[in-house]
Amino acid sequence: MPYFSKFPVLQYPVRDGETFRYVFVANLLRRVGLSNDIKGSDGAFVEYSIKDGERPEHIAERVYGDPSFHWLVLMTNDIVDPYHGWYKSGMAMEDYIQTKHGGYTVYITDTSNNFFYQSSVQGGSTLSQGGRVTAVKDYDPVLCKLTIDGVGFGTGTATIGVSGGDSYTVSIKKIEPSYIAVHHFEIPFTGGLSAANDRFIVDPLSQQTGSYSVVGGIVGSEENEYPNLSTVGVDYAGSGTVDFWETYIGRYMGVSGAAVTTYAVSNYTYENGVNEDKRTIKILHPRYKREALAELEALLRV
Repeated sequence: MPYFSKFPVLQYPVRDGETFRYVFVANLLRRVGLSNDIKGSDGAFVEYSIKDGERPEHIAERVYGDPSFHWLVLMTNDIVDPYHGWYKSGMAMEDYIQTKHGGYTVYITDTSNNFFYQSSVQGGSTLSQGGRVTAVKDYDPVLCKLTIDGVGFGTGTATIGVSGGDSYTVSIKKIEPSYIAVHHFEIPFTGGLSAANDRFIVDPLSQQTGSYSVVGGIVGSEENEYPNLSTVGVDYAGSGTVDFWETYIGRYMGVSGAAVTTYAVSNYTYENGVNEDKRTIKILHPRYKREALAELEALLRV
């Protein structure tokens, strides 16, 4: 269709046997959308559960008899990125998670088993221990973790080097492959207006109680405190100080006593959950195909 040439293009992955090849397609979604008349029509849409390995062009061919109508499948669901915005197959998800969350995650405290935070620590810093040195890919102070590629590190004392030559001595409390590292913590809601199965994300630096979450002041030393901790959860303890070992991340690391992983959601679980949410899409009924195409052509003439 010649009017497609008026749109900017993007690379779109198409399966070719056991591999993918990339073709350039018009990014229709930047400028067009279905009209409110179509969106408000009774019976205009049906829900569809994407099958493993199924792509927009497969659905377009089955529903509209023409794979080039993949743009209509994407536009109906407000998907701009036809790769990362689309449901991934099991194999594609495994590859995606390994690429995005490769390497290892190192959880750290200061040398007194307390919260460690230094604003100068960032991606590009170094971690060294027993003669081994590796670059820090990422630093997440709230989750007290460094992401590294290097292997051979263990629990115990280590040194973080930052730009300018400064260094900090820390204690490594836990190491695990980054794909199973904690992404966030969530707790069940136990009362109030929400449903019994509702779950809430909580601040990793708040106090873990098993049923609710509180923040009682500042975590960290006065000279380098982690700023602006706010109230979270369904209760608030007022003023005071939360001991680091009481926090969700402190307990996950096992700073004092056995590690508690009950409330932790891993990167692997999180990414698969996000992907699963993309499985169910809306399909515009074929009887509206011509109307949608006419709207697209009208918009292109503007």
